[in-house]
Amino acid sequence: MEPVRVLVAEDNSAVRDSLVEGLGYWHDIQVVGAAHNGVEAMNMVRERTPQVMICDMVMPQLDGFGVLAQIARMEISHRPRVIALTALNRDDFITRAISLGASYYMVKPADIGFLVQQIMKLAGREMRINQPQESGEETSEQEVAGLLLRVGVPAHLSGYRFLLRAVMMVLERPEYLGSMTRELYPAVASCYDTMASCVERSIRHAITVTWQRGGAAAFEQILNRRMFSGNEKPTNCELIALLSERVRLQGWV
Repeated sequence: MEPVRVLVAEDNSAVRDSLVEGLGYWHDIQVVGAAHNGVEAMNMVRERTPQVMICDMVMPQLDGFGVLAQIARMEISHRPRVIALTALNRDDFITRAISLGASYYMVKPADIGFLVQQIMKLAGREMRINQPQESGEETSEQEVAGLLLRVGVPAHLSGYRFLLRAVMMVLERPEYLGSMTRELYPAVASCYDTMASCVERSIRHAITVTWQRGGAAAFEQILNRRMFSGNEKPTNCELIALLSERVRLQGWV
């Protein structure tokens, strides 16, 4: 089967190169172009017919919203599915992008493993997890991202990114669980140039949103634990500990 054709449109050269390099490790994906502005992106859409487009919302000449508007006017058979990408985690941006036809919305920095999952899903392909071209093995970070996705944590929330990073850090240093406020939250915050209190609140918010959507069943089904009931949703520490335990038990580290 031919690989999924993907176009990357991102004005930040470091982010653009990182995305192209990261996607290039996967057999099932072919990056057919990398545009640095919206005008160039639209030219590549017409010439190279990508199936999926990763599109930054803030670009020169023609921004991501303008790109989405132009794609909406194309013939259906030539329209790529669009994953909107931005550093701005704002509800109005998300709502506008979705209303203009974006199929998914991700906040930078994008986790490559999770991004690949979304690309394959939008292309209607089965996700073959163990297919990075060089290593041939799924990383523990991809597994954690997959667990968060299956639990139902919305990927556009800051808490998703903070949870992913927190679990990865606990896998490296389990003692972080005994010092969440003093060590773990500040360590995660330093990765995203934010405050420890923001990390704590965002993770708690992500858990609350996920709980409201699926309740205890959403967590228990994935984590194989019957330990939640009523309004007793997991604390930040409990969820991070359970996720890291699941990864260790499955031998992913």
